[in-house]
Order: sequence, then structure tokens, then C-alpha cells
Amino acid sequence: MQRANNLVLTFLSPHPNHSQSAVQFLQQLFQLAPIGNSTLSTSPQSTKRDLLDEKHFGSSSSMSWHSTGCTCNSSGTILHFLSLADGKTEASRTQNSSLSLLSINECSISDDALSNCREQLSHSMEDNYFFGRQTRSLEARLRGVAFSITQKMGREIQSSWLLPKTPELNLNRLSSGQSASSVMTSSTSESAYAIGMRELVLPFFPEYSTVQSDLSKSKLSRPLPGLYQYDCEGLVIRPLPAADEDLRLPPPSLIFQCPSLHDAKELVENDLGGKTAKIGWRGDKDRGSLIVNHPSIAGLDVRISEDWILSSSFDEAEQAVLAASLDDLQSSHVMSEGKHDGEEVTIDPKTNNADCWVEARSNVKRPSGFLKRFTKNPRIAKPPQLPYE
Repeated sequence: MQRANNLVLTFLSPHPNHSQSAVQFLQQLFQLAPIGNSTLSTSPQSTKRDLLDEKHFGSSSSMSWHSTGCTCNSSGTILHFLSLADGKTEASRTQNSSLSLLSINECSISDDALSNCREQLSHSMEDNYFFGRQTRSLEARLRGVAFSITQKMGREIQSSWLLPKTPELNLNRLSSGQSASSVMTSSTSESAYAIGMRELVLPFFPEYSTVQSDLSKSKLSRPLPGLYQYDCEGLVIRPLPAADEDLRLPPPSLIFQCPSLHDAKELVENDLGGKTAKIGWRGDKDRGSLIVNHPSIAGLDVRISEDWILSSSFDEAEQAVLAASLDDLQSSHVMSEGKHDGEEVTIDPKTNNADCWVEARSNVKRPSGFLKRFTKNPRIAKPPQLPYE
């Protein structure tokens, strides 16, 4: 079926070099196609400026927003990486440099997909400014100055500085009286076996985020309870609410399908310099996925699946398991299998080196989780709606 629009996932990257590394890694692993743009140069040294650049940095500044991306030919999803460029090619990364999901937009299919996405992002940022319309230009310019100073200090720009609630979903909404389609998409079609991006998992805090309500009001189809799909063979979006006790969110998960897990593992570990780990494996007949770890995609949970099918269940990784725990109280080997890279693990320095006040000090450093238990009313569990599938 011919698509009228593309789904664009915009990620905030710490540096243009980091963005280009992420695009190259995903292209080599999943055969994603590079995006060409006729009106916006993807070079960090480019002098072309659009609405997003003009509002924040004016026409004479060397600072600009750098965009690069790639697209999945199977699902039509565009991965757009946005970073702050200062006209220099030197990377100023830190050890903790990571990507973060900034927004999910719908853009018309054209040669200028990145330009359309940048324009929508500019309007979204304007709508979330603190002051009125009369001072939007001044506030945007002040933000640009703050971004420039932050980068010169060697610090990374946070996604919440651009948009208060991330990821922001800009999807076509249902009109009054209209209901969303609930057509069951077959995952055994010819396109399902092709390599490509199949699913996006969005963790969110139900108390603060509007992810669930935005998806419920959108025109996306509902192939299964809790799942939202763009077009009949497009990307599946899975909102994943966090537990009340969680102190932080796990990273969003990008699930790709490939013909062979063995070949993908060999490519990642031998050719691309990354690592893989199994998740969701329940024997030879129920193989799960491989989690891919690589510096260029830090901050994202990228998974590879060979036998991907639509399901109401999802295997959460260790970040979700430890989301409600205090780092100071956890051993560095709490999720270890006893060995790492073929060598025996060393003893954690915190072992037998604590006192009775260690938990109190940890709660003082992170009081939100400790205070939350006194402000919450107990909830009564409701019976699940069976069957799930």
C-alpha cells in the first residue's frame, strides 16, 4: 500500500560526529537508506539556515542545528538525528554521551523530509515557550545563547531543555465520533521477513507523561490491546508505563527484524566492534532477541529479532529491573552471570565495606523515591482483560 506520510523519530545527539556514527552503524547493520535533502546541507560547516537555526542563532552565528538521518525501506520509518554544531569537526564527547528520543512526527513523503521535520520541531518548541507570542523571538535567541555556552563548557544539551515533555508526539488525531481501526496485521506476510524496523517501545511515567493519551487520540490502528501501528505494515508503537516505585525510565527500545540472528551477531561483534546479549530466550523453539551494545547508539535499547511477531508481551531489560533501586546500594555485578569477556569478575569494592547508615545516606542523595511512599494512596489491583492475544 502506498504511504502518504512517513513516521519520523527525532533523536537528540551530543555532537554531529556522534550522529554520523550512529547513522553509519545502523546502515551497515540493518541496511537503512541514507536520507538526501535538497534544501538543507547535512554538513556541520554548512552556511544554509532554516527556521530552526534562525530563531535560535540568527543569520550571522556559526552555531546551527545539524541534521542527518536514515530511513527504513520496509516500514518507511525515518530516524532523524539532531545535534548542535559550532562549525568545528572535532568531537567533544564525554564518556556518558548518549542519544535521547526527542519527538515523533508525521511528515509528508518528499525529498525534504528532514526539513519538514525540523520545521515541525521548531513550531513545537515555540508552543512550549514560557512567555507569550510577543517575546518568542527573544526567548528563542536567549535559548540559543544558553545552548552555545553549554556546549563551549563541554556539557551536553538535555532533551528537556528543548521540549518539556519528551518524547513529544505530533500525530494526526481522530475527529469527533471517529474510531480507530483495529485490523489485525499479519506478521507472516512477505514484508515481515524482510530486514527492517518493526517496533518502538516507549517507557513513560503515567503521572506526568501524555504518551498514552496522545496515542489513544491518534489515528493509528490498534492491532492488539496496548499496541498502535502506523499504516497496515508500518511501525508498531508500544507505550510501556513505568511502575510507581521507579526512579528513572529505561531507554526506548528499537526492535529490528533480520533474516539470521547468527549472521547479525557475527556482523556486530566481528565487523562493527559492538557486543550482543540475549534476552527473552525460552529454549530453541522460542528464541528471543539480541540486545546490541555500541558506543554510537548509547542511550537506545536496540534489539534484533529473527522471529518477530505481534504480541502483547514485552521482555524488559535490566534497566527496567533496576529502575526502582538506588545505585549506591547495588553491586556492580547484580546482573552479572559470574564472568565478563571470559574472565572472572572482581569483587565489588562495596562488598563488606558499609555501615548501618548506608541506606539513609543513599536516600538523602535521592529523596524522591523515599518521600513518594508517604504521598501515595494504596491502589487496588484490577483484574486483567483476558485473553491478551
